[in-house]
Amino acid sequence: MPNTFSMIALAIALPMLATEAQAQERRQIPAYREIGVEAGSDQRQALLDFLRSYRDAWSEENTDAFIALHTDDTEWINAYARMFTDAPSLADFLENRLFPAFGPGVSRTEAENMELISMRALGDDTAVLHLYTDGNRGPSAVAGRELRRTHFHLVLVRQSGQWKVAHTAIMDARD
Repeated sequence: MPNTFSMIALAIALPMLATEAQAQERRQIPAYREIGVEAGSDQRQALLDFLRSYRDAWSEENTDAFIALHTDDTEWINAYARMFTDAPSLADFLENRLFPAFGPGVSRTEAENMELISMRALGDDTAVLHLYTDGNRGPSAVAGRELRRTHFHLVLVRQSGQWKVAHTAIMDARD
């Protein structure tokens, strides 16, 4: 049990730890930013080209093209914490469970609504893309919202000159 001195010290110290930093509202999207990526660079253009291919493959529900954008040992964690730890198991899930469970318009809508929030280079051969989409793959967990907002963090590595997803973390914006 704390003594009086401890309680007074804590009461004095806590205000010194206070911060005015505020987290954003769950559906609020910050201004786009690039970190460590030079404007007009080949790296930047290659990452944007990768993202175009990623969107196209998702929109078309083209499992082969989508998986070709991933490393063989890719890790993919969806919004419900379902994990896949290699490309073949992810391909099986997409082809036999996720894509057939919804009409093809769902993936098209998600791809059309995908927006890049940030692009971060962690060197010449590693980058992180943070994007989000609003889609209708399942109901929104936010009362009064028809579309479900989903964020994606893609950790990319360059293999044989091609950007590939080594790790994907997906999360929903929920209240």
